[in-house]
Parts: sequence; C-alpha cells; structure tokens
Amino acid sequence: MTAPGWASSGPQKLDPAAALSVTSAPAAIGSAILKRPTDDGPSVWAAVREVSAQLVDLLGDGVDRVRARQLIDAQVQTWAHEQMTAGQVTSVAEQRQVSQLVFDRRFGLGALQPFLERSDVENIVVNGCQQTWITYTDGTKELGPPVAETDDDLIEWVQLLARRGNTGREFSHASPLLDVALSDGVRLAVVGWVSRRPHLAIRVHRLVEVTLGQLTRLGTLIEPVEAFLRAAIAARRNVIVCGEVNTGKTTLVRALANQIPPEQRLITLESDFELFLDDPRLAHRHPDVVALEARQANAEGAGQVRLQDLVPACLRLNPDRVIVGEARHGELAPMLEVMYSGARGSMCTLHVHRPEHVFSRVVQLGRRADLGLGANDVHLMFGLAEPLIVYLERDQASNDRYVSHVLEIGPPADSAEPTRNHIFTPGPGGRAAPAGGHISTHLLDELTAHGFDTALLASGPDGRGWT
Repeated sequence: MTAPGWASSGPQKLDPAAALSVTSAPAAIGSAILKRPTDDGPSVWAAVREVSAQLVDLLGDGVDRVRARQLIDAQVQTWAHEQMTAGQVTSVAEQRQVSQLVFDRRFGLGALQPFLERSDVENIVVNGCQQTWITYTDGTKELGPPVAETDDDLIEWVQLLARRGNTGREFSHASPLLDVALSDGVRLAVVGWVSRRPHLAIRVHRLVEVTLGQLTRLGTLIEPVEAFLRAAIAARRNVIVCGEVNTGKTTLVRALANQIPPEQRLITLESDFELFLDDPRLAHRHPDVVALEARQANAEGAGQVRLQDLVPACLRLNPDRVIVGEARHGELAPMLEVMYSGARGSMCTLHVHRPEHVFSRVVQLGRRADLGLGANDVHLMFGLAEPLIVYLERDQASNDRYVSHVLEIGPPADSAEPTRNHIFTPGPGGRAAPAGGHISTHLLDELTAHGFDTALLASGPDGRGWT
C-alpha cells in the first residue's frame, strides 16, 4: 500500500463528520516501504535529497507555493531524465511521489504532512528516522510512516523546520533541545545528541477558533460553568487555567479569549506560539492583538529574551488584557502583578497535578523569579490578584477533556495562604457541578451584573448537580 499523499492524487482530506470513526488506516501506512518498486533503483529519499539540493537557492523565503510547485516539477523531470540516461526508468507516478515529498518537505512536514490534512490526528511522535506513532482524537495510537532515510537526514530536516519559527531557532550539538511553533497550529519539540537518536513530538492544535458553546457541546463544560465563565470574562475577572499536560488548557484559553470584546487590545506572551489569537483568520474576533514570543540565546549565549522579561515590557504597549500561554518559570510573579494592577481580566495557564497543588506551585514559580520573594509574599500577591482557578482533567480511557473544578481565590485571611471558595467541584462522571453556594458576595454581584443567573449554582435537574 502506498502512503497517503504519495499517490498521484495527493493528500486526502478526511470528512470531519467521520473523523472519530477512522482508526484502522494508519496501521497499513506504517508498513509502507519508501523505495522504488525495483530493488536496483534509487530510494525515494535519495531522489528527494537530490532534487531538494538542486533547488535550495530557488526555494527561498520569498517564493510562493505556486511558483515553488512549478520549480519542483521541472527539477523532478530533469532528475527523471538523468535517471533514464543512466538506465533507470521512473514512472510518472514515482515522479509525482518525489515532487510531492519535496514540496511537503519545504512547506509542510514532509512524509507527515498527510496526517496534518486529517481532522482526527492530535499528536505525532518520531523516535529516530524509521519509527513514527500517530495518536488520534479518540486516544487510538497507530504506527505511521518513516520520516527520513537516516537519522542525519532527520536532523537536517529538523534544522530546516527550526528556521521556520518566528525567532529562527537553532538545533545543533550546542543547542540539542528545540521547541518551535510552526504554522497552522503545529508545535514541535525535539531532543537530539542527549539521547541515542533524535526524538520529535508534534502537537496539532485543531481547535484554534473555538467558543465556550462548542466546548459545552463537546462535553468539556456543563451549561452552568459555561455561563459562569462568560460572565467572569465580561466582569474582567483574572483566570488561571490549570491541569496536567494535554488536558486542553490552551484550547480553553482560546475559547475564553473569544469572549473578550473585539474592541479590547490583547497582548499574548508565549515561550512558543500556540494561542494564535493574532491569526488573520480570527481578525473578526480580535482585530487588535500583539503576539510576543520569548527568544533563546544564540550560539554565543547572547540575545535571550525571557518570558518574565516580556511581562513588564508588554505593559508599555497599552494592553487591555494580557494572556500568558504557560507560566512555568519566573514569569508568574510579574504576571500576578499585571493581574492585580496592570490589566484586569488577564489569563495564563499553569501545569498542576491536582487542584490542591495550585498554591504550592505558585510559590515554587514565584521563587524562580529570583526577586527575593518568600512564600508569604507570593501568597499575598496571588490572593490580591483574586484569580479564578479553572482545573481541567483528561479521561485516560476515552481521551475526553473536561473541567472538574472552579475555585475563587481571595487575599489571605486567617492563614498565610490565600482564601479559596470551591464554586464547582466534581459531580457525576467527574465533571464540574455546582458546589452549593460557595462564592463571595463580591464576585456574585459582579457576575449577576453581567447577566449570570444565580439559579445555575443550584443543583441540576436530577437533584445531584448538573452533568
């Protein structure tokens, strides 16, 4: 069987309505052998490498895709003629395979590009040049195609991808760890030289333009939580979205951001671009967005711009709200200052194993800021910011993501730690359900002023809480 995207018809798009029902095809893809049918002919990889090398000066940043396709097709024909002169005949189908791979290598993700055309692919990992695993939205995991002929070829391809990022990052012996956001909602993480073989992890963000209503229909939220969050964003309440890796934190932040009035100016701060709120396709939602990305140091150790440096700097750009994609180092402390005095209604995400670990995690990150802050100082900053904590979980069996907790945080009272009210706690099935009146009068007044129906905080129609 020939891998999708290598056949003469090009990549095949999956009907979104059937996305969750397709699980068997990738197994056959994983067994595809990327060589010509005849054993004495050159491998497809060798052909791609040769054609790409001939076009390296012509396929620069300024070339558009239509012109690039013309150049690639012409060079492939030249290559095929040279093969024929050497006694090796290549078919039209083989030439189209080579042409498609050269194009995808330059503008997409090479042999993995067909998977990005599908709507049911969530994550892709690559262990060396020959082993690929594809994970789907329903949690299914299948073997995918090899991505290169050798590990050296794989490294060369990763270096090409690294240059596509906004800050043009380096991947080498001196910089063996790479995180880069590519186009179309794709994030790439790579390690090399510190492992036996190069390893890639590709996260595909499918829900870039997403609303709270869509998340409710998907089961991430229940109706009272959706209504609560809508009112909270309108009331300019700060929000910290928490959870473990791959629980949907970034997706929820996008949905929350889509509740922000379009006339407000947003500034996003990220280690690697993932929010994509400045995407031209979202201009109807956010016409005034400044997206900032941290920058790694170059090979000489110069030029680094840390996320915690960008937080205070962005305030000079007159934001109405600031959104930090992920607080994981020293940026949380200045972010809490922004939430308290700079731009109310701001947001960030935080990796936390359990909801009750939020306070210890905040102290840990506050100390990383290297500002001489003690635990009590960080707790005070956290409490004064009065954020809402929204905690997400993922069902390991079904791969469903859902909000399980919503907490209101306030200034410390009887202890050094901030006060907290559990507004929503796990109900039937683990999804958040009203906790029964645990909310401050101040917050409740703000929410009702923005249209929130307090009856939604009562038990659901089954008497046990909403499901």
